[in-house]
Amino acid sequence: MSNASVTKQFNEEKYKLYKSRAIVYFVLFAIVLTTCVILGFNVFSREEVKPINYTDSGVVDYRVYLKENDFYTEKFLPKGKSYVTNLIDYIDVNYNYNFSIDDLANVDFEYKVIGNLIIEDNNSKKELLNKQYDITEDKKNSIKATNEFVINEKFQINYDEYNKLANQFRSSNGIDTNSYLRVYLNIKRSTSSDSNYSFENEIINIDELKIPLSERAIDINIDTNSNTITNQVKFNDKNSINYIIIGIMVVLLLISIYFLKVIIVSIKKMNRKRSAYDKYVEKMLKEYDRLIVETKNIIDLEKYNIIKVSQFSELLDVRDNLKIPINYYCIEKHIKGLFYIKSDNDIYALYLNIDTIEKD
Repeated sequence: MSNASVTKQFNEEKYKLYKSRAIVYFVLFAIVLTTCVILGFNVFSREEVKPINYTDSGVVDYRVYLKENDFYTEKFLPKGKSYVTNLIDYIDVNYNYNFSIDDLANVDFEYKVIGNLIIEDNNSKKELLNKQYDITEDKKNSIKATNEFVINEKFQINYDEYNKLANQFRSSNGIDTNSYLRVYLNIKRSTSSDSNYSFENEIINIDELKIPLSERAIDINIDTNSNTITNQVKFNDKNSINYIIIGIMVVLLLISIYFLKVIIVSIKKMNRKRSAYDKYVEKMLKEYDRLIVETKNIIDLEKYNIIKVSQFSELLDVRDNLKIPINYYCIEKHIKGLFYIKSDNDIYALYLNIDTIEKD
């Protein structure tokens, strides 16, 4: 076997190697690029969300329990009355709070009852003291995949304790003051970091009690301005830049560029490894497709008069004169082949082999 034939066999193995490599890297390139596109769509696409309504509602009820006295037979007086401060033992309060939302939610609640002792200058109406007291301890609760939450908080207010503080401040400072205790249910509401929404009002106060101090008789007022509030949840911006995902996208793009480079190099090497013989045969079969018939079997050439031609153009001239198709037979793949025309007892033959083609 000639050196050219050995080289051709070697090149054929290289051709198959580069072809396989190009296919594998093309598949990898497609997968990486598709992943990159999906990540980009998730990061930068905007998703319309339907607003979710939620409602905070609260009701407060109280009773004023009396010390033993010669005037009242009742143990307590209901809300909405006037009360003699010297007869007040304690105030029994019941806060009822309800949270409802139009969709299933996971929400954490932290709440307690707070009392603010507020003392104002009776002349200027300016605040002299505002001191906060925790009437109840902190409590925590949560809801999981539901749409309603209820707080029913009962507690007692020791009226004498706060009334004495207000009286002491007035007497020790010699100031004409107006004092009262502001009582409210303080609720802190939050969602987990992986939730796609949060609440506009994270801290809410429902139904405030205003209990006057340093007076001989008092009327307890209830502020119901915020008794029932309906809002909408605030959806977190899913389109905020996620630098981790963008970093992954950049890496994937660099990898896809590398894969593309390998594909291009492999295709170039595939073309480079094809011999002059293969290129010549492929060109003839492509340009004269209508004139050439590829055959798998060859006739017995010994029975015919062989007329050799040296150029394919000469074979074309014979075909034009005789109006007979040109036959092509591959003697040895990538190495030898034969173009010929059979006319009666004559065979017009153009023998091809890799050695002569590459020399030419």
